Parts: sequence; structure tokens; C-alpha cells
Amino acid sequence: MGAFLDALTSKFLAKLSQIIQDEVAMTLSQDRGAESWWKNMTDVMFDVDDVIDHFMVHSQKLLLPPRMECCNQSLLSFIAKLSFDHRVAKRIKDINRKLDEIQKNRNMFISLERTSSQQYQVPVVDRSQTSPIDELEVFGRDIRQATDDMVKMILSNFHEDKSTVFGIQGMGGIGKTTLAQKIYNEQRIREKFQVHIWLCVSQSYTEIGLPRQAIRMAGATCGQLETKTELLFHLMDTIRGKSVFLVLDDAWKSDVWIDLLRSPFKRCSNANILVTTRNLDVLAGMHATYTHQVNKMNDYDGLELLMKNDVGCQIVRKCDGLPLAIAVVAGVLSTKRTRAEWESIRDSNWSIHGLPKELGGPLYMSYSNLTPQLKSRNAVAYWWVAEGFVRKDHKCSIHAIAEEYYYELITRNLLQPKPEFVDKGISTMHDLLRSLGQYLTRYHSLFMNAENNEVPPNLRCLSISSSVEEIPAIGEYKCMRSLLIFNNKNFKSVNTNIFRKLEHIRVLVLSGSGILIIPESVGNLVLLRLLDLSYTEISKLPDSIGRLTSLESLSLRGCHKLDSLTVCLMRLSQISFLKLEKTAIDHVPKGIATRELGLCCTVGMNIHDKTHYQASEIEKIQQVYEMLIPSPSLLYIFFVGFPGVRFPEWLCSEPEYKLPNLSHMQLNECISCLQLPPVGQMPELLVLQIRGAGAVVTMGAEFLGRGVTKAAAVFPKLELLHIIRMRNLESWSLKTRSLCNNMETKSQQLVLMPCLKRLLLLDCPKLRALPEDLHRAVNLKRIHIEGAHKLQQVVNLPEVLWLTVKNNKSLRRISNLH
Repeated sequence: MGAFLDALTSKFLAKLSQIIQDEVAMTLSQDRGAESWWKNMTDVMFDVDDVIDHFMVHSQKLLLPPRMECCNQSLLSFIAKLSFDHRVAKRIKDINRKLDEIQKNRNMFISLERTSSQQYQVPVVDRSQTSPIDELEVFGRDIRQATDDMVKMILSNFHEDKSTVFGIQGMGGIGKTTLAQKIYNEQRIREKFQVHIWLCVSQSYTEIGLPRQAIRMAGATCGQLETKTELLFHLMDTIRGKSVFLVLDDAWKSDVWIDLLRSPFKRCSNANILVTTRNLDVLAGMHATYTHQVNKMNDYDGLELLMKNDVGCQIVRKCDGLPLAIAVVAGVLSTKRTRAEWESIRDSNWSIHGLPKELGGPLYMSYSNLTPQLKSRNAVAYWWVAEGFVRKDHKCSIHAIAEEYYYELITRNLLQPKPEFVDKGISTMHDLLRSLGQYLTRYHSLFMNAENNEVPPNLRCLSISSSVEEIPAIGEYKCMRSLLIFNNKNFKSVNTNIFRKLEHIRVLVLSGSGILIIPESVGNLVLLRLLDLSYTEISKLPDSIGRLTSLESLSLRGCHKLDSLTVCLMRLSQISFLKLEKTAIDHVPKGIATRELGLCCTVGMNIHDKTHYQASEIEKIQQVYEMLIPSPSLLYIFFVGFPGVRFPEWLCSEPEYKLPNLSHMQLNECISCLQLPPVGQMPELLVLQIRGAGAVVTMGAEFLGRGVTKAAAVFPKLELLHIIRMRNLESWSLKTRSLCNNMETKSQQLVLMPCLKRLLLLDCPKLRALPEDLHRAVNLKRIHIEGAHKLQQVVNLPEVLWLTVKNNKSLRRISNLH
């Protein structure tokens, strides 16, 4: 069976390579016929992918151990196999016919410049060899001066019981958001205001989503509040009597302030509002005290983003002074090593037929220089994996590769990390770049909203916004691979026949929809890899979910009516991610072999206030966690809001043996646990985040491990360590000699964190000192320390190249660094 599949794949690929050597074929022509040819070509590539995936799933079923069957059942199984073989043969014949037709039409429209021996390749960025353009630091002298001027003006207008609006106005891509980010991150602003809130407004904001985001950024939680009135009152209480700096980024109408946010922000002791917009009327409607207009760069400031030579200057001129354009071009140039490659970028075609003017030029060029994996979809890593966009590599996990894709998009300045997330874990995309993506995928993908509801005939990806009142007849789009419905309460039920028609679906997201029941027919989606039912009203999962043999990711977050999991989940051998945050689950079938486990016991409560839990509830939650004995193949684990006083036994007793493959661990808001688990000996742990462990006072030998029997390393592979909001942590020790429990290891020192590269220490106000032995982490290059008010010195870290210290009130000495 495997040999046949390899032969089938090779045959398709050989035929495809005869037709097109690379994707430059589409861009070399400005002809509508070539555009149509490429559209047909893409449709066939999708069809090939579907046939191969269906064949793989069917072949895996045939390899399963035979079950006891009666003669009639065996006959039916044989007939079903013949029927499947006939369908596959028919589809292969149809694809071959289409490929022959495309090959005949190829030379009519496209003349390839490269021969079959000249394979065009775009290199994947090696982040260890490139320096990403930090747009917060290099956008010209004008923006640095504007930042300083506006900060001074904001601080001079700091008056009690007054709200003041400041504006930044300019065309798309001119640098409004960048200027606002520089102001938002200014140390003088951070110190002057008690609360800092950044809201991306855009055209699609909701009157519920915006207050909810404001509450979270102000440091509170929304609990079970759902209506606009409830959220606005809660926001008012959260910021009452405090000084607030608020950024409204990309505002299109003034009513977001006048009708929605102005009332709660009147309760602040002082509120300064910074608004970015393309429209001066928006600022006039908000009665802005001052408006700064962002102008295009001159060539000399543009050169600060590029290498200072003649080619760089010519490229700057081609960018027409737009900072966004210069930034994305700089992202492309950071992957090029020679002058010839720079000249190739300068001389390449920066547009295609039909592309709107504002999306052409540098924006399109930056897209065309992406690798195929990065072009496919600008989405979260799990969707990339589920859609099959991530190229497998035996050296590391497929999810780690997807994360590399994500960070490469940041390196290329196509994604903009949100400033409040130090690890760049959440990013946004400029609206012009988003529009470019929508244009380039218009024949196969649709983001449906009130203004845009025209569905292309061969739809592959459909995303439906919360504003769509009438849900289309989804079952008619039989080629669909992804269906994404977010927070749309109008989607309340699924016709049982729909899932019988959507046989090619890989990604199904119904998050926040009004659906109550998932029909048994969902078991027909044999190619489904990601299923997101978070924040729906479902009370049970259908048993047919056990037939989803391709399923890798299942999210049930916020399904507060769901109190148990079906035993059929044990049939899913590919499941690697199970998210159970904010559910009422009190029973988990033993034997669910997940490789990633997301756990949260907040059930809509305030995770910062353990008094919401009764003693009986805490005991019940503790029992559930004890039952969740994970598989040794577990790769990722996330604890969120665990209210118990001790972590589960399987995490506290020799976890290095029970979880030998664990690579990522997050312990978030486990506010009652007095001691951290002994994870220092876990052999594959790469990333560790501890956030909000408010009861922990010391971190020492108990955290590093229970003891070792031979010379070894503590945290042997850990690369990233985040310690965040541990507000009672007073001492942290990395002394390892007490871990050694025999004479051989006592005579030598254990290796300490040999792979650690980055340390983030945030909001630990009682921590008195960094560990004395931290200098033994010889690969530690980057440290960020903020809000450690008892810390007096940072010394003896000779290998550190990048040190960031902010708002550490007692810090007096920094010495002996690199």
C-alpha cells in the first residue's frame, strides 16, 4: 500500500514539475489568461492533495487489526473497499485529464525563464544569522523627534479629573502605529500612568470585544460578564481613580470613543487618549487637543532601514517613502547575502495584473519572496499544521517548525508583535498586508462579513465574522478545507447532511458560535485535523468523534456545560493537543494519549481570588488532575488557574521518568501551590513559563530536581525561562551541590542550564537578588528584568549580550557584563 502511494505521489509530482518549474511563472505575465491558467493550476494542486490524503486515511484503516465479523459484515467491507477504489481511480483519471489540458494551455500564456535544471529557491531565514529590523528603533530621525515631542506634550497635559485626546493622522503604511508604539513604550509614559491599555480598533471591532480587551489590559478579568453594559460597568470599576494611558489604534469612526469608551474613562483620575487614524474627521469628532500628521520619509531616513549603498538608495526610492513598504522590503533583504540578490530584488516585478495600486509595489514583492510554506496562510501555527502547510523535519517537531515560520514572518516585518507581549507571542498584521493576502487568495478563500459575501465557486477556506446574520448554505461548498466561524450566535445548528458533504475539511472552528449539538455525522470528516468547539453550549461530544482518525487538535475551552469526555477519544491515535480550560469536566477516560495537554479549572471564576472555590470543589479539581495521568509521549503541558495547594503526583514525583519527552511547560495562575514541581531534571524541556504563582516564596533545590545518581545537567535543554508576576518570591537559588546523592557526583559540579538563551523576569517585586550561580549558564545572551523593586544589583554575567532593565526601583549597580 505504501509503495502504491509513493508511486501515485511521484506520478503527480512529475507531471506538475513538467507544467511549472516555480511560482515565478504567474508573476512573469500581466495577462488575464495567465491568471486564469494559474487559478486552474491551483485547483488541481488542491485536488491532488485531497486524493492523496483520502488514500492515506483509507490505507491506515486497512492496516488496523482485524475484528471478528460475520460473513455479511465482511462482504459489506469488501464492497465498500471496491467502491472507494473505484472513486479514487475516477478522481485520478479526472485529475490527469485536467493536468493534460493545463499543460496544453501553458505555452499560450507563460514563458518560463528557467530550465528544468534551474530550480528557483527562496531560502528560509536562519534567525541565528540575521538581525531583524526593529521598527520601534530605526524609523528615521523624524519619528524619533515626533516621539519626544508628543511624550512631552502628553505629560504637560497631565491634569487631575480630565481626559485629553491626542491624534496621529496619516495614510496607510505611513508609520502611525509605529509612532504610537514608541510613545506607548516610552519609559516616561510607563512611569507616569498607572494603567496602560492598547486597543486595536479597526473597522471590524465589536462593542463587546473592545471593553473586554480593555479590562484584561487593565489587569482584571471578565469572568462570566457577556453584555456590553456589564462589561462597561466592570471597566469603569477597574480603572476608577487611576491614571490611564489609552491607545486607540486604527480608528475609523469617532463613535468608538464618543458612544462607547468615553463614559467609563471619565471615572479615571486622569486619562490621556492617543488615537491613530487615516481620517482627520475622526480626530475632530473626538475633539483632539493636538494632531500630529505623519509624512513620507525622505531617502536619507529610508536608508536607515537598509544598507547604505547605491542599490539600497534605489530600492528606497522605489518604496516611495512609505515606512511600511521600506520595513517589509528590509525584511526581504535581510535574507539576501550578495549585491546580485539585492539587484534582483530592485529589478524584479513588484506587481501583477489586476492588483490594486495600494497593494502593489513593495508589499507584493515581499509576499512573492516568501517560501511556499509561508505563503500558504498567515494564521496561527496549529492551523498551519492542520492544513498541511508545514514541511516535516525529523530533527524537530512539526509544531516547532510552525513556530519558526511565525517568527520568520516577524523577522520579515509582515507581522507586528503586540508591544505588551515581551515574547512576541501575539501579533497583528497591517491592514494593507491583510488586504494583499485577501486579494491573492480571492479565488479560494473568503472572509465573509456584512459587506463581502460573494462566494467563489471553488471555495477552499471560509471564515464567517460575527456580523453575518444569515449563514450561507455551507454544504454546497464541497471543496472546502477550512471553515472558521467565530463568535457568531446566529450559527445555532448543523444539518446532519452537511458533514457528509464536506469530505475535504481539515480545519473546523465553531468557537463562540450558538451551536448546541454536534451531530454524529461529524465522524465522516476523516481528514479533519483541528476541531475547535471552544465557548459553545455543547453538553456532550458525539461518539462518532472516535472515527476522526486524522484529528490532532481538539479545543473544548469554555464549554461550561461539558462535564465528561467520551471514551471514544481513546481511538484517536493522532491526537496531540487537548484543551480543557474552563470546562466542568469531572471525569477523563484513562488512556487518552495526548502529546499536548491544556488544563484550566477557572470555570469562569476570578483566578486571582481562590475564595471563590469551596474546599470540596478544590478537592474535586485535585482528583480530576490526579486522574489525568498523561502519556510518556506528552510534549506540551499548560496549567491555568489550578487552585490546589500541590501539583498532581505525576508531576511532583520524578517527572523526568514519567514525562521524558516534555518540551514546553506553562504553570499559569496556580495561586495556591506553595512549591513548584521538581522539573530541573526533565531531559527535553525547552520552554518553561511560571506566571502568577503567588504563594511561592522561595525557588531552590526542590525546583531543580530530587537528586541525581551520576554527573548530569540541571535543565539540560532549557532555552527559554519566563518568571512572571510571582509577587511573593523573595529568594531564588541555583545551587546544585545538594542535588548530588553519591560520592561521585558530589566531587564534581553539575552543569547548569547549558542551553539557556533568554531569561524574562517580570513583576517580582520582592525578589532580593539574582541567583549567584546564574553566570554558569554560559549560553545566556538575553535578559529582561522589570518590576523587581527589591533587586539592588545585576552583576557577574559575562556572557550576556542584551540586558533590558525597566522600573526596578532599588537597582543601583550593573557590572561585569559582556
